[in-house]
Amino acid sequence: MLPASLIASALSRLLSHDDAARKLLSAHANETLLVRMPPFVTALQVTPAGDFVAAARDLDASDASVCVDFALASLPLFAQGREAALRSAKVSGKAALLQDVSKALSSLPLGAEAELERLVGPILAHEAVRFVRALKSLGDNAQQSLDAAGKRYLHDEAQLVVSAQDIERFGSDVQRARIDLDRLAARIARLG
Repeated sequence: MLPASLIASALSRLLSHDDAARKLLSAHANETLLVRMPPFVTALQVTPAGDFVAAARDLDASDASVCVDFALASLPLFAQGREAALRSAKVSGKAALLQDVSKALSSLPLGAEAELERLVGPILAHEAVRFVRALKSLGDNAQQSLDAAGKRYLHDEAQLVVSAQDIERFGSDVQRARIDLDRLAARIARLG
């Protein structure tokens, strides 16, 4: 198991060349990201500078800004590099933090793995870059899921947005009412 301090320093090192990504993360200063995949737990805190530091070891899911839980069954899927493991993740808390982490990590330099090799060695660098890419994919999936849920809520639950089918149906109803009104006016004219 990699210590959270090593993961935090590796992520901070990767983001050290991208001021825009660090500025994006600095908006979440002192917020925490908890990633749990039994038996592994990693808690990271965002600093005001937009870097990462290891958070308290006894951090609970209710204390974290965002918590990402993976089932133990997803561990073999991660080892194989499958994205199915990401879909099995349960995210709770502030999705905005996870989305911004995803955006920040999307701009990783091409030589990120080579740069980390100097810090932690080739095997750990490869695994760290895989972890970062998985975290980025998770943020992207959270964004898409949040967008879809928002659209469903606005249309189905709150009924604030009208679908294209509803608009077409309304237009055809208006057209039908117009034709019926013209027919009624013609009948009244014949009777009168």
